[in-house]
Amino acid sequence: MLYSIQIRLACIKWRDECVSYRGRAAAGKPDIAMSSAGKSPRSALSERLLASNSPAEVAIDIPRPARPSTSASETAQEPTASPRHLRRRNSGGHRNSTDSLDIGRRQAASDDFGGKSPLLGSPWPYLMHKRHPAKETPPEHAGPMTVPEGTEEDEHDEAGNALVSAPADEPASMGTRRSGRIEDRLSFVSGRGGWHPTAGPEPNGEPLHTDGRGMEEGMPLMPERPKQQKKANRWINEVLYGIINAIVGAPTMISFAAIVYQNELYTPYLGQLAKLAFLASAVHQTVFTMFSTLPFSVGQVQDVGLIFLSAMASSIALLCEEDGYEPREALGTSLLTLAISTFIVGILIMLVGYFKLASLVQYVPLPTVGGYLGYVGYFCLAAGVNLACNVEINTFQSWKHIANADALIKLAPAAGATLVLLLTLKLGRSPLALPVVLVCIPVIFHIVLLATGTSLQQAADAHWVQQPEPPRYFWQIYELFNIHDTKFDGVSFSAMLQQFPKVIGLFVVVAFGSSLDVAAIQADSPEPLDYNHELKTVGLSNTVTALTGAGLTGSYIFSQTIFSMRAGVHTRVHGAIIAGVEFALFLLPISIIHYLPNFFFGSLLMLFGVEILADWLIHSYKKVSRAEFVLLWATFVAIMLTDLERGILIGIIMAVLYFAYSYAQVTVKAFTVVPTGSGVLRAVSERDVLDLFNARLAAISLSGFIFFGSSVKISDQVMAVARTLVAHEDAVLEAEASNPAQQKARELGVDPLWAPDRKAATAAAFAAAPRFLLLDFRAVHGLDATAAQTFGTLFNMLESLGVELVITHMENPEMEKLLRAHGVIGANCCMAFPTTQEGMRYCEDQFLEVAQQHGLCRPSQTVLSLKDILELHASVIPGKYDMAEVAKRLSNFMKEKSYEPGECLTEMAEPADSFYIIEEGTVSVEASFGDIPLAQRAVSFPVNVASPNNGWQFMFGPGTLTGATDFVLRQPRTFRVIAHEGRVRALCMHRSEFEALADQDREGMIVLLTMLTRTSVVDATHVWEQLAKQNASAP
Repeated sequence: MLYSIQIRLACIKWRDECVSYRGRAAAGKPDIAMSSAGKSPRSALSERLLASNSPAEVAIDIPRPARPSTSASETAQEPTASPRHLRRRNSGGHRNSTDSLDIGRRQAASDDFGGKSPLLGSPWPYLMHKRHPAKETPPEHAGPMTVPEGTEEDEHDEAGNALVSAPADEPASMGTRRSGRIEDRLSFVSGRGGWHPTAGPEPNGEPLHTDGRGMEEGMPLMPERPKQQKKANRWINEVLYGIINAIVGAPTMISFAAIVYQNELYTPYLGQLAKLAFLASAVHQTVFTMFSTLPFSVGQVQDVGLIFLSAMASSIALLCEEDGYEPREALGTSLLTLAISTFIVGILIMLVGYFKLASLVQYVPLPTVGGYLGYVGYFCLAAGVNLACNVEINTFQSWKHIANADALIKLAPAAGATLVLLLTLKLGRSPLALPVVLVCIPVIFHIVLLATGTSLQQAADAHWVQQPEPPRYFWQIYELFNIHDTKFDGVSFSAMLQQFPKVIGLFVVVAFGSSLDVAAIQADSPEPLDYNHELKTVGLSNTVTALTGAGLTGSYIFSQTIFSMRAGVHTRVHGAIIAGVEFALFLLPISIIHYLPNFFFGSLLMLFGVEILADWLIHSYKKVSRAEFVLLWATFVAIMLTDLERGILIGIIMAVLYFAYSYAQVTVKAFTVVPTGSGVLRAVSERDVLDLFNARLAAISLSGFIFFGSSVKISDQVMAVARTLVAHEDAVLEAEASNPAQQKARELGVDPLWAPDRKAATAAAFAAAPRFLLLDFRAVHGLDATAAQTFGTLFNMLESLGVELVITHMENPEMEKLLRAHGVIGANCCMAFPTTQEGMRYCEDQFLEVAQQHGLCRPSQTVLSLKDILELHASVIPGKYDMAEVAKRLSNFMKEKSYEPGECLTEMAEPADSFYIIEEGTVSVEASFGDIPLAQRAVSFPVNVASPNNGWQFMFGPGTLTGATDFVLRQPRTFRVIAHEGRVRALCMHRSEFEALADQDREGMIVLLTMLTRTSVVDATHVWEQLAKQNASAP
């Protein structure tokens, strides 16, 4: 977490080239192409079966037809209330948000209050920046990729991992951020779009399936280059971005040294102390380059711990002065104390990683962290003004010291440089913009000195630059420790021991900040990261750095790490360049700090301070609840009025008390895995498919108040369930192949999914189907900002695992606001539905799309005539009948009626003197068992299938008979039937017409009764199963 300048990425310039499209098509089978770089985990059996069933490839160039619906006889319409964000999906049921030719291009993320923070590696770009949206196409369903010849060497790192980077001659810039995940970078060389109808008959003689979707490959968007040129460009790319990161980091290290050693006692030694900062960063970078799993990692001195280090150094200076120690002895005590503290922090962080306790450091409440970071911002601002104006600012009252002519004159160029740096970060579109500005500011200063005839010594006397020091070799720096023998006479141990409480606080903030760094890198990394392993790397770097005598804590600088990843860096040469430059600055006998103006370093610190203050004390209002925002400010004020340790302790106590107050109002059963299944009545073939695909859907019910402590445990439990979805594919396929339900399918006239001629298609469809994890918030009473942040991390982890998150019952506006602010709900993020049934229905619809593409069930039909409905039941009707003739005769005894959405077909408790056959549209059948006396009910539902409000709702589509049960039992209606979606057209048969049919057309009555009996039994069985499932999931 470095206060250094935020490096931003610019959109790679697209060249206008002709793009050819290619697609895939096969009879009754989909086009599911896997990208080797980005596919999600899949079992060996699924891979093998899918490969054996892959459709043939053909070239197409046709427009995309309208999207067909998704069910068969009982249509699964879209949910009643549209989800808060609904993305269109491709043939496999996966996201496909655009039909245009630039489908592979990412739109610029909308800016929020942290979207353009110039702070590298700090927690605020992660917490305060809008999370990167989910990809339009999950990696396991990415389109086939065309790679220019001669690029094979560019596609693998040293570990053999597949990598695809932006072309070397089009580097990432500091402009708008774009997602850096592998599937996005793949989109630079692959195109998608267009449809192709599949050919071939459906099983059981069902109609031709024309819902296939083709997938196309695009020609390379960049001209092909020889291998040697590609390899040379890659090395140039590694070196270039290593130098850029080093140039950006160098002045920041000097600013950090000025923050830590801000007491005037250390001012004469600032040049040498800045060299120790270079050494610390060089050692941190070396360790990360050698041991990190990320070849593009950047590890430097971390900003979040600087305030504790500064507090230690300042406290030691005051204590030593009171005890009569010399300045050199106070400096030696400070250097030794900071080195020991950094060593202790490193060991503790390694232990956290070794014992896999990374999640524990996330229990610190976000308002407390926010209040502390707000103080960090204020401290940086005050330190920047102090350094630029040469005035001491340590209290609110001391700000009056800048109210003099000399201070204001020095403050003017510092404020101007701050503004220039800010505009560069906001408007710059080249990766060289920031380094050039950083070089130009001191150059302009020296030009002004030359133009005015002012010498460097005169500028130093006027406090524009630091006083020059004689050249010193690097080994002479260790003389500052003032250790001449084993007696340590020049060290104040009493002052050192008084800093122990600050060491504990330093460990907490460094561990917490490092966890956020790893989480932020994980959000953009194409592969899952091991949090505990990365923490062990952080701990090792701090331990080794402390042993060199450079006591400055460090960690991943996530913004620079992500910047390097997106710039196409995938070897460790990049990190070696950064470390080499920093080692060189340490080894130089001269100190560059004496040639750079004080306002230059002051402007950097002022920039950091303004951005952090704005992010945490103003814009954080959008990221936390109102009560937590008050707690954040209260923590900040407590730190300002007391000291660092006591202020943070007060903040934690206030956060705990607030949680206790909120938590005491609810009863908690936080985590329950519940049965899956919507209330939509499906055709028999569709239910068979959904029973198989049910293994790729998990539903979890959350309840109570989710806070900063319980959210971590819930996240771990959710990830365990998600990994089960991925890990059990082989077992599910083997179990379903021998399922007795397959024999039942034969008896119902449906081809079993595991028949020899359908086994490969079934396995391929199962492997290609998406995975869903549904979180139900119906019983959640509230959550805090830390929990919302944890859900944001969970969303990214699930996405990297190939599991799509679906949220239901998000009825609390405050919770929805927090989840939106942390990138969980919103455009291109996870789906959100008002009810659990609608969320499950959405998942089932995606499964059925995949099944239809593989020919496992018929495509949807939104309209069924009476003849079509009769033919669906022809296999179980005794005898042979001309269904067209029977339908014509039956229609003479029925009346066709139409209903608009919201109109009632039947009302509760009214006489049941008719029943309805739905030909078009969807109806909602609602039951409210508590409103009707038990004696009048058609079915005596036991207590264990009654919902808390004694009410249920089910959806029925074309081909359904409604009201038949009460009609046959001659009792008042126990269900309400309402037209739900679209225009509903139904055939109504009254009792008098039914009796007339029995007298006049015996054959028609046999067909009607057979259809009525079969449909009623199947529907009732389905309803009963759903009631049992929903009862099991009731909190």
